[in-house]
Amino acid sequence: MLWRNARRSFPIGNKALLAFLKRYRELFLVVALLLLPLGTWLANAQRGRELSAFEKFCLAATSPVRDAAARLMGGMLELWYDYVDLRRVREENKILREAVAELQQRLNERVEAEKENERLRALVEFSRSASGRIVAAEIVGVSPSHRRAILVAKGERDGVRKGMPVFTAEGVVGKVIATYANTSEVQLIIDPGSAVAARVQRSRARLTVRGTGEDEHMRLAHIHRTADVLEGDVIVTSGTDGVFPKGLVVGRVGRIERKPYGMELEGEVIPAVDIAGLEEVLIAISSGEDEGPTAWAGPSPRAAE
Repeated sequence: MLWRNARRSFPIGNKALLAFLKRYRELFLVVALLLLPLGTWLANAQRGRELSAFEKFCLAATSPVRDAAARLMGGMLELWYDYVDLRRVREENKILREAVAELQQRLNERVEAEKENERLRALVEFSRSASGRIVAAEIVGVSPSHRRAILVAKGERDGVRKGMPVFTAEGVVGKVIATYANTSEVQLIIDPGSAVAARVQRSRARLTVRGTGEDEHMRLAHIHRTADVLEGDVIVTSGTDGVFPKGLVVGRVGRIERKPYGMELEGEVIPAVDIAGLEEVLIAISSGEDEGPTAWAGPSPRAAE
């Protein structure tokens, strides 16, 4: 009855139970032999018969062994119940872990979708402030033919041409250097071969921003050592290089060094755009009447600010 109730309370497979009994069959046999006198005594007691001297002697002699066997049996049963509980807890933990993993995946997907919506809304709002045609393009890879260039999913079929400016709502990304049917190659402004005509937004001092090959910074060039430029100044495009329209943010001055010799100062510009985190960009498409990339007038002054 005890085993039947245990199996009802803890539904473990027959194979596991049989394996347990087979493993400890010798111990169960010894316990059964030791408990046999106790069963005999109980049977006689139920009939009201007085025990014989021999029966009393057997019961007294085997009493310590029977007590130890009873304790051992109780311990084994408790161990079995613990094993059953452990199995059940492990199964429950497995189910809970799977549920947590599924919820975490759903949460990650939702966060990614919200971030994508924020980026797309920013791109749409920025493109509405421009006076020309703008197309959004997803970044699909890194160009194998250029040191710091990317591939975007817009090409000649979408009206993209070489030399067109590429940017985001935060600022300048680079320019198109090669086009294919459905993709284009974009040289990033951090590329060592990149040069952007710019000026200090505060003082209007002219300068050039050149790439260094690093994501974190570019360098100032062609700026006189006496020019009015300070750390923290915002650098914007000047619109004089025939590529980028006027007023797009290039970055912020991170460091200025005025050496006692030479005509130009040295400094670093931190890009306005997180190059490493780019996922979508905007491309300014020239109109059919104007073939030059500057045909796009750029954002309104308010948007550029």
